[in-house]
Amino acid sequence: MLNSLSIKNVAVIDNLTVDFHNGVSVLTGETGAGKSIIIDSINMILGDRANKELVRYGTDKAVVQAVFDVTKPVCRLLEENDIDTDDGQIIITRQVTCEGKSSARINGMAVTLNILREIADELINIHGQHDNQALLTPSKHIAFLDAYAGDGEYIADYREILKRKREIEKKLASLEMDEQEKMQKIDLLEYQVNEIKKASLVKGEDDDLKEQREIYANAEQITNSVNKAYQNIYGGDDIQSAYDGISIAVDALSGISDLNPQLRSMYDSLSAVMYSLEDTAHEIKDFGDTVEFDEQTLNDIEERLDMISRLKRKYGGSIESILDYLAKSQRKLDDIRLSDEKTEELQAELKEVTELLRKKGDILSKLRKESAYTLENGIEQALHELNMEKASFSVEIENDGSFYENGMDRVEFLISANPGEPLKPLVKIASGGELSRVMLAIKSILANSDAVDTLIFDEIDTGVSGRAAMSIAKKLSAIGRSKQVICITHLPQLTAAADNHYLIQKDTDGEMAATTLKELDDDGRELELARIIDGGEVTELAMKHAKEMLSNARNEK
Repeated sequence: MLNSLSIKNVAVIDNLTVDFHNGVSVLTGETGAGKSIIIDSINMILGDRANKELVRYGTDKAVVQAVFDVTKPVCRLLEENDIDTDDGQIIITRQVTCEGKSSARINGMAVTLNILREIADELINIHGQHDNQALLTPSKHIAFLDAYAGDGEYIADYREILKRKREIEKKLASLEMDEQEKMQKIDLLEYQVNEIKKASLVKGEDDDLKEQREIYANAEQITNSVNKAYQNIYGGDDIQSAYDGISIAVDALSGISDLNPQLRSMYDSLSAVMYSLEDTAHEIKDFGDTVEFDEQTLNDIEERLDMISRLKRKYGGSIESILDYLAKSQRKLDDIRLSDEKTEELQAELKEVTELLRKKGDILSKLRKESAYTLENGIEQALHELNMEKASFSVEIENDGSFYENGMDRVEFLISANPGEPLKPLVKIASGGELSRVMLAIKSILANSDAVDTLIFDEIDTGVSGRAAMSIAKKLSAIGRSKQVICITHLPQLTAAADNHYLIQKDTDGEMAATTLKELDDDGRELELARIIDGGEVTELAMKHAKEMLSNARNEK
């Protein structure tokens, strides 16, 4: 159940907080007062994409927060996502900045929109005016039937098998080619595979070859520099080497190093430098001995690098990419060579998967047909209660053997609104009032099997008046005995029958408009109901009528 809703800086709403109650609550107000903004705010809580245009002009961010009682399905989802719950309640907070950045939190923990939607789906079911249009789209009817049948797990299993079937069909399609195309692909792949294999590439060898090329190309300079360095460090006939100088210094300090700690430290440091210099000198000499100019070797390196460069241009920008291309090409070549054998294997697997899919589809069809019978009766009864006493309703299910996303069935709702008329598709219904009542009938049936505690109806009464309006009020009151029902309405009958009444108003201080939402007491309900009855200016007669309607509604309860 939705306990409270707080909205801050959303469009024309500055800052409002409202507490909701059990039973049926109605939200009324003049056209343009901001009722759609209330729905937009609730949709933000449910995980709809947040538009930065919703942020109130002149503010940095819009924030919507809702507090719900926690149901068992919601508790399970919270545990699965490691979200703590306190006092059996869940607090959802949604924020959007004027730059369009959005964030969502549940009990203070940041969550993704996917998690938010999954949890919110177990909290609120919103019926908006666009839902009536879903009734005019036959392809949407199957979703209503499935919601009633509760066959979601079967559909999920069916879709997994359908996905596998499509994957096999895709593989088969890729293997199907004429003999000439097949031989052409084999020739091309064989050439590419052989060319790369013949190169005997090794990862990283291009970098090693480039280093070797630099050394061979500069062999003379390297040799001269290394010899000069060695002579100056360790040995030379014409000059005293660095090693000789340091060795003399070490000998000079050796006889006095024990006389003073500082002398010992200097002696040790110089000794270490001397040994290190000796090691380095040997390394320089050894390196110099390996460097010699070999024109043929340099040419071989250049040719190898040139070949690698050509392969890179053809098959990838690196040796790793070329080797990956080789592996993929080899697999393709093997697949084509074994295509006949592989095709037979895939066809056998496709036959098996198709048979399994058909069985799953038949099970779904059976479940739908069983549920359709009780759904038809329930909706017919609900329509009779909604002042369509002679209406007949039918769920037409056609299994044409094709595999669709939700099974093998085509589902369409048919109705006869008047006696003697044949059953016709809902799209043939001209009356918006009849369409609203059909939708309410469906929703009332689904509500009994729905785990969601809160149902919100956004102007379910469109195109309805008189006795039909009273019937809708009674039906919603009946739903309100087991569910929390919140309605945005213009109907006086529904307004009078509600358990709680909230007024949406838009006020202007001369600079900016601001929408408020407040719960009405008895006097406030009479005044607002009179306004709805009179269509604007409240007259004495409208006030009298409002008091009478509220009194009758209380007596009926």
